[in-house]
Amino acid sequence: MKALAFSGGKDSWACLWINKDNLKDIIVIWVNTGKNYPEILKTIKLAKSICPNFGEITVDRVGQNEHNGIPSDIVPINWTVYGQIQTSKKEIAIQSYMQCCYENIGQQLQKYCKDRGITELIRGQRLDESHKSTARNGDIVDGIKYIQPIENWTEQEVLEFNKMHMELPEHFKFKHTSMDCYDCTAYREHSKDRIEYTKDNHPELYKEYLDRKMKLNSVLIEALNHG
Repeated sequence: MKALAFSGGKDSWACLWINKDNLKDIIVIWVNTGKNYPEILKTIKLAKSICPNFGEITVDRVGQNEHNGIPSDIVPINWTVYGQIQTSKKEIAIQSYMQCCYENIGQQLQKYCKDRGITELIRGQRLDESHKSTARNGDIVDGIKYIQPIENWTEQEVLEFNKMHMELPEHFKFKHTSMDCYDCTAYREHSKDRIEYTKDNHPELYKEYLDRKMKLNSVLIEALNHG
């Protein structure tokens, strides 16, 4: 059985279009974090209309963050859940962005596939991305073969390919086009365009992001100054 990991970003859309003639034999899986941009929900609606087998995984990202902390590119150990056990309880906890993404998205996808006997998973990973897993096209991880058809494509090639099949959404120009969580406080170097877009187009979502960013910044400054 085959599945396609779908985020609503430009890379997963390219994978969907590549497999458009075989969608009846593919389960298209989307992880719903509950923190999606309206633009992503619009593309998800389009994907659902195209894909006869669409699976949605709803996760408790809010609960995961409440327990493990705000995701960050920089993680002061004493502010992690385990660090606080050995030092002291603090008002705010911090977790790495890797932990947040894995527990809320990657782990959920893997469990979904294992539970349903899926043996092949199509993913939109490119080698020219700054952040990517170590798995390569054809690798088998925990019994699941990863198929990565755009692995050697450039970002521009992905955009040009998508343009042949659809009107490109505005968010496809961003570095992180899956936009899983509008209040994500990590990936700062690669999220500047997304944050500016949020500020200009979704002020209510930007306020949620800013509140979390300010809390995170205060912790990082305190950790730097006092250890």
